[in-house]
Amino acid sequence: MKKLIYLFTLLFPAFSFANIHIDSSTVYSIEHKKEETLNFKNADKDTVVIFLSKDCPCSKANIGHINDLAKSFPQFRFVGIHAKKGSKNEEIENYLSDKHLSIPVYNDADLKITAQFSALKTPHAFIVNKDGNVIYNGGIANTTNPDNAKELYLKDALLALNNHQLPPKAETRTLGCYIVR
Repeated sequence: MKKLIYLFTLLFPAFSFANIHIDSSTVYSIEHKKEETLNFKNADKDTVVIFLSKDCPCSKANIGHINDLAKSFPQFRFVGIHAKKGSKNEEIENYLSDKHLSIPVYNDADLKITAQFSALKTPHAFIVNKDGNVIYNGGIANTTNPDNAKELYLKDALLALNNHQLPPKAETRTLGCYIVR
């Protein structure tokens, strides 16, 4: 059934959500302190990509929720992308040292990955299937703080995919801090 869903998104471009296709990107890993290539196509798992910024209070408000999602959905790979032009690796390392974010974070100081995804704000979430196609694009919740949310968009998308269904809302409104290009 899951293959049918992916086939559906490939055959009907209107449902491939902005026709974004991502293969791989090289970016600095905060965790491993070196350049690494993030592969999205032919990955072992569907990937949840969340754009964050150390300067955005909305990103900070979502850290606990992101950790909960990563723990609740181990069948997905979660990665964070720090999206701020010219950001220094050490600044991000210092910022994250006490935030206890449980997912790997990569510094996109030149905004190459941010541009590939057309990420608009932080936090901005995407789900990329194993074929490299974006199957969800949008906010984490309907508010900037998921503790106050009536709708948890990303969680709903993950639940649907986990049940071999398409996300109930493939694109949702993104709330947060604009990514300055």
